Order: sequence, then C-alpha cells, then structure tokens
Amino acid sequence: MSTRLLTTICRVVSPAAVAAMLLGATTGCQLWPWGVTKDRTTIITPGMRAASIREMGPRARDEDSAAQTKACEQLALQIRTEPDPIVRRAIQETVAEFKTPMASAMLLAGLQDDDRDVKVACCRLLGERKEPKAVEPLGKLVIADTDLDVRLAAVNALGAMETKESVMALAAALKDRDPAMQYAGVEAMKKVVPEQELGNDVQAWRSYADSVVGPAPAASIAAQPSDTAVK
Repeated sequence: MSTRLLTTICRVVSPAAVAAMLLGATTGCQLWPWGVTKDRTTIITPGMRAASIREMGPRARDEDSAAQTKACEQLALQIRTEPDPIVRRAIQETVAEFKTPMASAMLLAGLQDDDRDVKVACCRLLGERKEPKAVEPLGKLVIADTDLDVRLAAVNALGAMETKESVMALAAALKDRDPAMQYAGVEAMKKVVPEQELGNDVQAWRSYADSVVGPAPAASIAAQPSDTAVK
C-alpha cells in the first residue's frame, strides 16, 4: 500500500480500521476471522464453521460413491490442520454419513484425536457403523486410554456392534477396577450375547468371557474389586 494511499485512507477511516486492513493484507484475507459487511462487522465462530460443514452431510449422502469420496477428501485435508475441536468433531460427524473407505479411515484416525469429545464421538459413530475392523482399535482404548469417558464410549460402541469379536475387548472392561467400567461392560455384553442370561453378575460375565477368549490382558486387571455384582 503506497504512502499517498495510506494517508488518504487515514483521513476518512479510523486508525483501528486501517490496522485491520494492513493485517489482512499481510496475512491473507482467508486467515482473518472477521467478515466485513456493508453496515457491520461479524465474527466467523467455530460453531458457524461447524454448522456449515454439517450441511455437507445431507447433500452428499444421496450422491454416488465418487462424490462422497471427493467430499471426504476435502474434509480429510481440512481436519489435518484444523485446530478447533468443535470443527474437528463436526467433520467426523459429517463423514460418518458417507459409506466410503475413507470415511471409515477418518473415524478410526479420530480415535487418536487430542480432544476427548472428538474421540467419544468417533467411538459412537464407529459403533453405529458396525464395521469389524473397528473392534481392535476400540478395544485398545478400553484398555489403555487415560480418560474414563473415552473408555466408556469405546465399551458402548463395542456393545452396539453386537459381534462376537467384541467379547475379547469387553472382557477387559469387566475386569477393570472401576465399577463404572464394569457396569458398562456388563450392559455391552448383554447386547453382544443376549442368549447368556447372566443378569448383573460381574463374576459370571468374567467367567463367560474367559471361557470364550481366555483371561483379559493383565494391564486391565491390576486391582480387581472384591464385589461380584453390579449394584
């Protein structure tokens, strides 16, 4: 911006507005989170961005696989550098509506997100998709994740899938020291093997799981509680 032009602008525009214009010129307008309208200035919030992304779901859901794949590719590029967890969660909830391999891969990758809410959402969405390849990564969360909400979400997802392959992962939840994990494990097992009428007896479910898959991983049973039934 020339000195003459800057001087002219300063005569009719406030210094703050000039600063904003200069910042936009040096950083690139696409990075500046302010949208200037004719009569007022608005802020593009993460919630507004998330809402815009979610609109893609209904539009692309009825498209062919090629269109869905293209939409997934666009969202995959965005989520790699997206700093806001609200937007990342919206991206994952949107791709979950697509029946493409890339959508599944994105949801599986979301299990390693830094944000708890994103990971919880990915657990739920993978449970709804009922894809066998999600059992192992969900099972790893049950055993190793440090956040209880994430571990509970993984247990619930395994129960929602209603597959025998889920039993091994759920065995770890049954032998966890936390009563909340035990309860979630029992409820999930009821869905996976409804023919086993074992009620809320934790020990009975542990014995059943051991008979199917063997003892649960040692990391999950370091301090088993003494009670044998969910209260």
